[in-house]
Amino acid sequence: MATKKTKAAVSYPCLTMSQNQHRFFLTSIPVSDIFPHCFVSTRNEDNLNGFQRQLSKSRADDIAQYLNQGSGSIPTSIVLSGQEDAGLKYNSRSKTITFERTDKAFLVLDGQHRLWGYEICRERFSKNHRVPLSIYENLSRTEETRLFIDINTKQVGVPAALLLDIKQLAQIETERDSILRDLFDGIRKTPTLAFSSQLSPAKSVAGKISRVTFNRAVGQALDSSVLQGLDKNKRLTLIKNYIEAFENALDDQKLLTRSAFLEAIFDVFEQAVRQSLRAGIAK
Repeated sequence: MATKKTKAAVSYPCLTMSQNQHRFFLTSIPVSDIFPHCFVSTRNEDNLNGFQRQLSKSRADDIAQYLNQGSGSIPTSIVLSGQEDAGLKYNSRSKTITFERTDKAFLVLDGQHRLWGYEICRERFSKNHRVPLSIYENLSRTEETRLFIDINTKQVGVPAALLLDIKQLAQIETERDSILRDLFDGIRKTPTLAFSSQLSPAKSVAGKISRVTFNRAVGQALDSSVLQGLDKNKRLTLIKNYIEAFENALDDQKLLTRSAFLEAIFDVFEQAVRQSLRAGIAK
């Protein structure tokens, strides 16, 4: 990540932890004093020993923008592996960790985008945030690679449907998010629609429609001119009537719980509504 080399050692307060055969240190260090001494090992740069993915500059920029916000904070630790050149030492009396400020003192095992985001935030917005760190010592390359695999396969992300479900509580909903939430909840509370029982608000369930799938499908209809200018009640009524029409016409109503089918029918939403209006006028 950097090429500058300095020799002065530096110490920071830390906690030490042991899990099975590994020991690591919990600390926080200003990004200006840790970023220049970190590196990643990518497959593109080292086909034999590299194991990380390439950095996404746009993702790091997004993190920097978030950290620049007054409410932006990232409590999750970046995981590093101290290399031999780091001269990593722990002082049990002062509860401090000491390392040499050398190039490639620490290999990043997890959090390269966050680390870059901290550094971009420092450079662009002059905010020298302290970075929460977990620093392993005395790991072989095999152990480093295994830890990287474990970190990236055993952690389970929060379901996207749940994140959509709680956006309102976090007060970060966009106007579009709010409209789609009202439509989803409105349909789910309509017992006359068989489709209402097939909606899953907070998680993905086989055979049911999550908020993610619903938003992707119905979101297409929001851009249609037939919904523009309608209040929330009329908008909900039109969507409910549209779904009910398919329920009445389909021999197999389970088709509505298939994401590809649901997206397809809302892809033609505007044309179908306009055709229905023309047919009604003709009568």
